[in-house]
Formats: sequence, C-alpha cells, structure tokens
Amino acid sequence: MARRGSGPIYDPLGTPYFLYNQNYGIEILTKLNALRHEATFTDAILCVGHEEFPCHKNVLSVSSPYFRAMFTSELKESRETRICFNEVSPWTLKRIIDYAYSGRLEINQDNAQEMLSAGNLFEYPDIVEACCSFLKRQLHSSNCLGIEYFAHIHSCQKLENEAHEYALENFSIVIDSDEFLDLPLDRVIQYISNDHIDVRNEETVYHAIRRWLNYDSDERKPFLPQLLEQVRLPIMGLQNLRLLESDQLLQGCHKGLQMIKEAQKNHQISNERPEHRRSSLPAIIHPRPSTVAKEVIIVISGINSYITPSVEMYDTQKDRWFILPDLPRLVSWFSVCTVANSILIMGGICDGHVVDTVWKFDVVLRQWTEVARMPERRARHACAVLHDKVYVCGGVKGDGNQLVESIDCYDIYNNSWSKAGQSENPRKQARIVPYKNSLLEIGGIQGEAKVNTIDTYICTGDKLKHSGEQYLLPSRIEFAQILVLNGIFYIIWEDTKKMLALDPLKRTFQPLPDMNCSRIHCATTVLNGKLYVSGGLIDSKPTRLVESFDPVLKRWKKERSMSEKRAYHGCLTLQMC
Repeated sequence: MARRGSGPIYDPLGTPYFLYNQNYGIEILTKLNALRHEATFTDAILCVGHEEFPCHKNVLSVSSPYFRAMFTSELKESRETRICFNEVSPWTLKRIIDYAYSGRLEINQDNAQEMLSAGNLFEYPDIVEACCSFLKRQLHSSNCLGIEYFAHIHSCQKLENEAHEYALENFSIVIDSDEFLDLPLDRVIQYISNDHIDVRNEETVYHAIRRWLNYDSDERKPFLPQLLEQVRLPIMGLQNLRLLESDQLLQGCHKGLQMIKEAQKNHQISNERPEHRRSSLPAIIHPRPSTVAKEVIIVISGINSYITPSVEMYDTQKDRWFILPDLPRLVSWFSVCTVANSILIMGGICDGHVVDTVWKFDVVLRQWTEVARMPERRARHACAVLHDKVYVCGGVKGDGNQLVESIDCYDIYNNSWSKAGQSENPRKQARIVPYKNSLLEIGGIQGEAKVNTIDTYICTGDKLKHSGEQYLLPSRIEFAQILVLNGIFYIIWEDTKKMLALDPLKRTFQPLPDMNCSRIHCATTVLNGKLYVSGGLIDSKPTRLVESFDPVLKRWKKERSMSEKRAYHGCLTLQMC
C-alpha cells in the first residue's frame, strides 16, 4: 500500500523558481583563464621584449579603463593584434594579466612598488590601494623618505601623507638613514623648517644638516647659510653655540659664523626678558613642540615570562609608547621614584640576592648610572619623595624573611644616605605616599597577616616619626595601590578591583566604580588629573593592559596598551622631551 503524502510537493500556482549560482562569476573567469593559457579564442597578444601573452580583449576591457580605451578608441592598438609595452617588465605584465583573469595578486616586499606603478599605469585602483596599504605597514626610519617620494610621483596622496607623518614623528632616527643623505636640498629644508619634526633638542637638527652637508661637502657646503636659517639656534644651549664656532664645517663661512654669534645674543635676550615679552621675539626663537618637556608615564622593568630590563615611555599627546634605555641589571622587587626630574631604582632582588644598589636615570642624557648604595639591603620595600628627599621603608633583608625596621633617607643633591627613623609596624609589599608634611604607609604584610591600617609619619627636617594615629580601612589589604590627587587618597584593592576615596580631613570613605579587571602586582601613577593602572597579573599571567580613572567623571577607561607585558614593575610620571 503506497504511503500517503509521499512524492514532490504540488504547487498549483506555479511559483517561479530563481536560480542563482554564487560561484558563477568565478567559474567563468576560471574557464576564460584556462582558454587564455590554451590561446583559445584569444584576440590580442601583449608583448614585452621577447615575451608574449595571448589575451582576450573583452576580459582586459572590463577589468581596466586603460584597456577599454585602448581597444575601443581610434588608436592603432584597437586595430592591431600585437601590442608592445616598454614601461613594465614581462614579470609585472604577467601578474597584471593574471589579476585581470582571477582577481588575485600576491604583494610582497620585492614587488610592491613595481606593482603599484603598474597598477597606476594600467588603471587598476584596487592594486594601487592594496600596494599602498602594504607599503604603509612597511614604513620604517630607513625607508619612509623613499616611500614618501615614490608615493608623490605616483599621486598616492594618502600614502605620501602617511610616510611624511612617519618621517616627522621619527625624525631623530630618520636623519641617520642613508635615504636622508640622498635628499635634495628642497626636501631637507622642508623637513628642518617644519615645526613638528620630533627631536629632543635643536642640536639634533644641526647634527642633521651637518651630516647631510658632509656627505658631499664640495657640492653642498654653499647651502650652509640657507640651512642654518632653519635651525633655531637661540634654543640651543649657550655652551653648544660657543662650541659651534670652532666646528670645521663653519670655518670660512662668514655668514654662518655671524648667525652663530647672533644666536648667542638672542639666547641671552630670551633668558633675560620676562616671559610675557618672549612672544615679541622672532618666531625662529620659539622652540619646536617636541623639544618642550611634558609629563609622560614611564614603566620600568618587571616580570614577563622572565625579568625584563626594558623601559617604556607613554606620551599621551601622541598616544604612543616609546622605548627608553634598558635598566643595566636584571632586578625584581625594587622600589622606584622620581626626584629632581630623575628616576631612582633602589634595592630589590638580583641574581637571587637582596641588594642595596641604586640606579639613577638622567632624563636629559637618557643614561643610567649607579649612585650611592642604600645603608641596608632590602627588597619588597616602599619609597616616596617628600621635600625632594627620598624615604625608603619596610621590606625584607638577608634571606628575604627578616623585615627591615629602619627608615632611610636619600639626598640626591649630595648623593648621600642617612637614617630617618624607625617603622612603627614593619611590613613588606606596602605602599607609601606623601601628604602635606607627612608620609602614609598602607597595605602589605606583617608576618603572615594582611594589614588593614594606614600609618602616618610626620617629617621634621629629614627625620620621620610615627604620629601615633592610624586610619582604619574597611577591610584588610595586601595587594594595595594608593594615589594622592587634589588632597584625596585613592586606595585600590588590586585583587578585588575595588577602589575607595579617602578624604583625610573628614576621615570619610567613598566607594568608587571598580576597575575593569582585577589584577595583582600592577603599578600606578597620576597624570593630567587621571589615575593610571598599568600591567600586573591577570589570571596569573602578565598583561600589557593599561586603564585610567577620571575622578571627575568617575569612569574607568582602557588606554593604549604597553608594548610589553609586565608585572612587579615600576610606574611613575615625570617631565621629558
């Protein structure tokens, strides 16, 4: 017996059925390409030298306005079967034809510029755009000037602008490239006259023109006065200006020497006149923005999958991280602070031993040097700066189990240490911050117990004494961060994301929004009225993440991530250019 309802579904209305093969176009192109390789139905032969490429005029015409115009106009090529080209290589023409039949093209370092030129010639905008995107990703201090010029002659305005911007932002490195030496005079002037070249000082600009002139001194030395006009000589240090007078390059150049002497005079004027009158001086005297010191964030060392010596600087104006000279030794569990616009790295664990070494970073010279050692070896300790003196307290010594009771003071101007006092409640992994004429110590571990108090030390001269009073926190805190902004303490419980604001005058706590993610062994600092939290361990793994908190908006925001993952690191704010 037959099953009821079996068989095709009957459609009494005869509803139309639409066939749509999504791969139809690809299949047709594939078959046309096969016919091309067989030289079947081909009606044009493109030639370069002795190489010949049979093609279909209709395929080339629909793929390119260039070929459409060639085959449909009154030009002789429209009537001929063989068309010869001299502007491209056989290899490049073959790739263009392959693209016309397949829509596929591999772009790499070896062919990007050649394919961009061919894409321009044969009017394949997708090829041009793809090559520009590839070249943008290849921008480097060694090639950006060449890419900028290449983009200019091929009318690739966007790539030209991007390469130019890259050269401006990396000018202090670009000037050491071979491409810089090959620049014509007008392009050298175009760069050194630009207000936005990224240089730390005007001496770098002089070094640039000196290097360019010396590359072909016989031909280029007459351009010296013209180039010197673009160097903001009065911004240079007076001592350096005096040294220039004996520079071999300037000998015999009366006008150049006269400019140096005039710069010395203007230099003295700019120092002597009140600030409100400097605006009346010539524009050439005003410094370039990159040579003016600004507040930046510095992150130092830490642990990735290993102890890293790397140091990074975050410029909020450019929203970029820059690499600074590495810390000379691999060290962990150190303390870090900034005083007199220098960075100090104190103590820590190096090669498995608690050490007393102190490293100083000079932000002008960008060099690390070792300074006077601490009176006592210590690690997992805390430090803070009050009245330009560095105070170090807490931590462990010896085998890492014995707590340090003394508080030591460092005078950076005399490069000397002295004893400042005794810790009332010695602890490790705490944090201390300055407030008015006192230091506050928060968090950490005493013995095996987490701490729930804030101890206060009053400063008299360079001595510290416990005030006898404490702030009691709502809960115990081991992984603590504390920052002071506008007289308010911001206390972070790293492992729970919780943050409170403590008003020391009212002795009141205010709950604030949690961080975006919990982390431990991170580092914090204050910049431009915001609190920054960098790195740390998230789920036991170091992270590159950085987030900031705006106390006015009461909102956390993700910031530009660090270049390198790190935890147990230092983080601070200071002025650099």
